[in-house]
Amino acid sequence: MKTYLKKVLKVLSLIRFGDICDLVKIILSCPIGLIFRLFKKDIWIVSEMEHTARDNGYWFFKYMRQNHPDRAVYYPIQFSSPDYKRVAPLGNVIPHGSFKHHIYTWAARVDISARTGRGLPASFMCHLFQVRGFYPFKTVFLQHGVTMNKAPFLEQKRNRIDLFIAATEAEAKGIVNDLGYSAQKVKVLGFTRYDELNEFNANNNQILLMPTWRFWLYPDLGRITEQDRLKVKNSNYVKTYCSFLSSKRLNDFLTENNLTLLFFPHNQMQPFLGEFEGNERIKIASTEEYDVQKALKESAYLITDYSSISFDFAYMKKPLCYFQFDYDEFREKHYPEGYFSYKDHGFGPIIKTEDDLITEIEQSFKNGFVMDDVYKSRVDETFKFRDKNNCKRTFEAIENLIKG
Repeated sequence: MKTYLKKVLKVLSLIRFGDICDLVKIILSCPIGLIFRLFKKDIWIVSEMEHTARDNGYWFFKYMRQNHPDRAVYYPIQFSSPDYKRVAPLGNVIPHGSFKHHIYTWAARVDISARTGRGLPASFMCHLFQVRGFYPFKTVFLQHGVTMNKAPFLEQKRNRIDLFIAATEAEAKGIVNDLGYSAQKVKVLGFTRYDELNEFNANNNQILLMPTWRFWLYPDLGRITEQDRLKVKNSNYVKTYCSFLSSKRLNDFLTENNLTLLFFPHNQMQPFLGEFEGNERIKIASTEEYDVQKALKESAYLITDYSSISFDFAYMKKPLCYFQFDYDEFREKHYPEGYFSYKDHGFGPIIKTEDDLITEIEQSFKNGFVMDDVYKSRVDETFKFRDKNNCKRTFEAIENLIKG
């Protein structure tokens, strides 16, 4: 009880004046939105985060606007975002967090998002309303990445998800067994962004380093203090990657073979890019300058750690490895292991040290950056669909959800 009370008090301490303003907007927009719903009965809202249009949400929205332009489908995004210019030409874009966004949220028949809560007009307050069933819409979760671990924040008891889209059969079973969803709510349809992975031109001179984030380093509600920055700077996570990026052996190898390494940290670690230093051969990628999917399609080799981005890369049958220098700490402080075993189901070797990682890169380069047959077989076993109909299947599943 004391632990629970501490958590409640901690959350309350993080509430700011802006959150109170959001609550007022939610309440004031409610009657307007519900009346609007009577006249416009089939509004769909598709989203990701408040500032992005590049993931499953964007690709599904693009599909809808191109293939079903008569449908009342809307995409909320901050108009100041660099991604706004990508989605604006499609039309039906509304300002994220605006009063109009609040009205449309109350009026929506279905909310379709790649992120739990982040596409709502006020993610903190609106998500509380959503979980408690105040909003009348159905919720479709497109996902941001394959759910391969036991992620507590995705548990059924913490969310109100009516359709949870999975990329693989094993993932769907894991969502049911580990997260508490009924089998009827989980559908293996393939991620909408996978429609774009069937055609690509890899640059054999580019290596991609894309690790995931560390939960214990990220501040509550993403509100970063100087103390948080100091904690990240002194972490094993930052020190390990800084050591790797500054390695003379690595840099000599890249220079001698005319290779470039693109270091692309997870979105949650993007605020701390200043802790990493690049050079002529090593580029530090920000989400404002680089697109994740473009980087995946262009790169010849991927170094990740525990990230489900390995599924996207493996889908294209390109070689990769898992640099897991902090496995025990990750499992203790981030996510417990789920159905997925990197050893038995992974798409590349597991590496523990910096020297072994460089050796693995050198060896793959000598082999022409070609995925080993054992991992190609795993790719074939993993993916039920390898076509361009992921968006189509998703659309049909949402239609069935609404009709049901």
